[in-house]
Amino acid sequence: MENPFITLDQRLSHIEQILLNMQQNFHHVKEAVNFNPTVSEFMDTTEVAELARVELTTIYSYNSRGSIPIYSSETPLIYKREEILEWLANNKKLTPKLQKQMEERKLLKK
Repeated sequence: MENPFITLDQRLSHIEQILLNMQQNFHHVKEAVNFNPTVSEFMDTTEVAELARVELTTIYSYNSRGSIPIYSSETPLIYKREEILEWLANNKKLTPKLQKQMEERKLLKK
């Protein structure tokens, strides 16, 4: 039988690592945004790519899979800054709230 204190120590170490990763992700997002009040509420694809630190083609790929929250699918694509920040904070995954918003806008890919 395994020592329960060893198991607890392993779990605690795992939780600490998760928390450190989350802290780094939030720090990255805060740095990128800079919380400037003159920053626009809406973003284009280039701005999203810069904020997410990925190539423009990656953002288009996320869009074609329906895995990024878009505000308007008209050309050019428009994204809400608040939604992109939430998406980035959730490791580039749609939260239930974002999924619901996409469904309401009829923009969620199935």
